[in-house]
Amino acid sequence: MVLASHPKSNRREPLQEVPPTPMKPPVPDCRIWIEIDDFMRMFDWSLTPTGIGRVQMELIPALLDRHGDRIRLFRLGHSAGDVRTVSHREVRALVARMRALRGDTPAKRARIRVAQALRAARRTVGRWASAAAPGGHARQFATDIRPGDLVVNFGASWENPHYAAALGALKQQHGFRFVLFVHDILPVSHPGLVSPVHAPNFARWLTAMMPLCDAILTPSRATRVILEDWLAEHGMAIPAIRPVRYGDGLVAPRRDAGIAPVCEAPYVLFVSTIEIRKNHLALVRIWKRLIEAHGRDAVPALVFAGKLGWQIADLLRELEATGRLDGKIRVVENLSDAQIQAAYDACLFTVFPSLCEGWGLPVSESLAHGKYCIASDATSIPEAGGRFCDYFPPTDEDEAYRLIERALFEPGFIEKREAVIHREFAPVPWTQTADQIVAFFGELDGRTAKASLQAAQ
Repeated sequence: MVLASHPKSNRREPLQEVPPTPMKPPVPDCRIWIEIDDFMRMFDWSLTPTGIGRVQMELIPALLDRHGDRIRLFRLGHSAGDVRTVSHREVRALVARMRALRGDTPAKRARIRVAQALRAARRTVGRWASAAAPGGHARQFATDIRPGDLVVNFGASWENPHYAAALGALKQQHGFRFVLFVHDILPVSHPGLVSPVHAPNFARWLTAMMPLCDAILTPSRATRVILEDWLAEHGMAIPAIRPVRYGDGLVAPRRDAGIAPVCEAPYVLFVSTIEIRKNHLALVRIWKRLIEAHGRDAVPALVFAGKLGWQIADLLRELEATGRLDGKIRVVENLSDAQIQAAYDACLFTVFPSLCEGWGLPVSESLAHGKYCIASDATSIPEAGGRFCDYFPPTDEDEAYRLIERALFEPGFIEKREAVIHREFAPVPWTQTADQIVAFFGELDGRTAKASLQAAQ
């Protein structure tokens, strides 16, 4: 049985063989309001969403597809009066446009940037109009929302320094219940592995948001344990926390044989933002050892597919000094959904040596494409991969080397593992994630989660 832990906790919790908690049907009269300001702003600057943006791009349309009659969308700015409702149609159009991106060419990027600039300009004009006639959007929101409705945020609201104050004032005015999806708390549990600016901002946001939460969603049991320990350590009340598994894979366009491969030679794939937490440098050292042991021609290429992030100076120096191991390492950025799908399909297998995660999307995406993955056993990653992956401690490069070497050179090994994946792995669609979230909302049964917990005690 795989166990999860984190540096500040001695608690260890089983990550496998835990039956799902039975869920009551949702309360039919309760409206669900999704606050999507950071999600909408993402379309103004991002060509290829990753991380939380990626999750929202899959989850929000799934919620609209399955429960659209109950769902309302709105944006919250820097104050309780800065509220704007958003139509389902507008969100669907933005998501469809992003998903339709088939490849990454300079001309296509230029067209998208022009469209993003025009959209940002229209939003600015809209704000000027709102300033000229203040309160219109807020009055519409006040007319539509009802006491006891559920407001949920799936995004990165810490980017708005006034978010907690604005949400708290809005909640006090309208009497809704609030549910926050906490994807991870790595900036406070592993502060040395994130941007130095981000860690204190996130800590302030988390401290301010927790008293507003009637319930919390997490993507994994490991994240729930880490969050509960952090709340206890800081003397804060622990609301109802429900792990709800992310869906597997991308809702990508149909496979396109015309998409150029990310690498002409056989390759192993690592999909991730390129940042210190993802542990790319360990793979560079392992590939160097493989080449020394087996010869350059016998070792496949290693493809890093992801945007350049932070605290990677050592990695970049090593890649430059070695000529990317004489061309054995490839770095590809800004891949579209279709290109990522093609990259998974064509790889030998995938690797994911991350030091810590809230879930581990590339691991479950790899399995959804039928590809074996060798991954770190840190935090939530074994939940994402289950028994279909092989794991190593992220600081144990010898064990990682052994697993990768076996996969590359043991005859028939990859074929056997892929056969098990194809036969037994059941991908979780994002619509199932959406259904589980709405079912959890139904369990609140017209009361706040805090009131339910107090009654139970």
